[in-house]
This record gives sequence, C-alpha cells and structure tokens, in this order.
Amino acid sequence: MSKVIASLVIYKHSYSDLKLTLESLLGSENISKVILIDNDNTDWAHQFEHKKVKYLKSPGNIGFGSGHNLAIRQFAKQCDFFLICNPDIVFDSTEFDKLVHFASTHDAGLYLPKIVYENGENQYGARLLPSPLNLFARRFSPKYAENLDEDYLLKKIDLSKPVFVPYLHGCFMLFRSEALLELGGFDERYFMYMEDVDLSRRCAEKFGNIYYPLVQVIHLHEQGSYKNKVLLKAHLKSAWQYFNKWGWFYDSGRKKLNALCIKNIGK
Repeated sequence: MSKVIASLVIYKHSYSDLKLTLESLLGSENISKVILIDNDNTDWAHQFEHKKVKYLKSPGNIGFGSGHNLAIRQFAKQCDFFLICNPDIVFDSTEFDKLVHFASTHDAGLYLPKIVYENGENQYGARLLPSPLNLFARRFSPKYAENLDEDYLLKKIDLSKPVFVPYLHGCFMLFRSEALLELGGFDERYFMYMEDVDLSRRCAEKFGNIYYPLVQVIHLHEQGSYKNKVLLKAHLKSAWQYFNKWGWFYDSGRKKLNALCIKNIGK
C-alpha cells in the first residue's frame, strides 16, 4: 500500500496556475499518485503526462467537495493517507515528509500543518468552529470581525505545539484514509465553501484532528468570495446550509468541541 495519494480539483486553471503546486506534490517521495479532477474541459490537464498523475474528468462543474469525492471513492483504499490539496499550495518536500512521519505515529483522522502566505504571515488555518456571527461579520463588518477573530482564529493562544483543533482549513487536509472513507468524504450538498468546516468537524468528533505547526506550507490565497459577487453568493448559500445542518445560535456540538480545544491548548 502506498503512503499518500493527493487530489486536486481544477476548474479553468491554466498549467501555470498549477505549476508550483504540481512540482511540490510530484517532488515528494511520500506521494505515489496525484489525482487531477477536472471540473471543466482542460486541454493541458487531459494531455499532461507523468507517471504519478491520474486524470479524472468529472461530469461537469460539480463543485469542490464532489470533485474530491470522485478521487476519494476510487483511490483512498490504495493508500495510508489521502491529501486534499488546493491548486495554490507550495511546499518543501522535507516539510511534508515531517508531517507524514508525525501522522504515521499518531491515530487522529486529520492533520494540518501551519498555513502561511507567501510573505510568511500566518493564515491561521487552525480555527474554532464558527458561529453565524463569525462568518457574517467577516463578510459585512470587518472592524467588528477583527475582535471576533481573536478568539475564532485562536490568535491569543500559543499554538507552537501539536494540539487538537476542531476546524482545520481545507486547503491542505491530510486524512488517514480509513477515517476519510468511513466519514464518506465531503457532504456534497455544499457546492463550494463550508464543506471543509463540515468534514473537519465530523472528523474531529469521530477520530480527532491535530494541528501540527512544526512544519508549514504556503497558500497563495486570494479570498475570491471577498472580490467576486458570484463566489460571495456561493459562500453565503453554503453558510446557510451549514448552519441549517448543525444549528444557528444553539449548537451544543460546536460548544463542546470548541471548549475541548481550548482546554487541550491550556494543558
């Protein structure tokens, strides 16, 4: 059995958009396959040849989670760990090797390294489960959101050691394959956005999550929903679906998992 299989969902991405990400993934000896799930009709991806790369054409623009699920269902049984990777990630193979080694010696279901911008600034990928106020304030009241983010993004807390965190950002999720398959992958009701919160939460409840800040990857993140009205609409729709599923102002599970995170960090 191979150690890691990675999946990338692409939609109207050029090769230059993915070049650095592909080089990072293909340069790791721990990664045996990279699955390219094409939610469009991308000529270069269909023609791209590499012994590690497998091309999958989806039925259409089926969304982020549904695209990854195609790869999860076909390939997750063939590996120890399954990596959900955004097409805008760059990392050093030695950093990734450290993450895989750590995951191999622990039994949590999901692992996330420290996520940083290109300039090295922390993106705060380890987060508490959001309340409606957290998400909607970040979209419509940035000044108020700054205060809320101190808690939501765990900014006040020393996260220099591995620790349980209920929401690990979806740009670079390393799952134990057995756990990911048992969870059933992403909830396909979310077209785009919030699917990572939902899956991370379900994994935290059943198998546990670990934030591993001793290694880092670069996320060339543009926050598209802040700039594009279509993406903003998709984000708001997914937030509505998420809180309808888990609860708006009363969510005992959110309270429990967030409290467990704060308690473990305190130790």
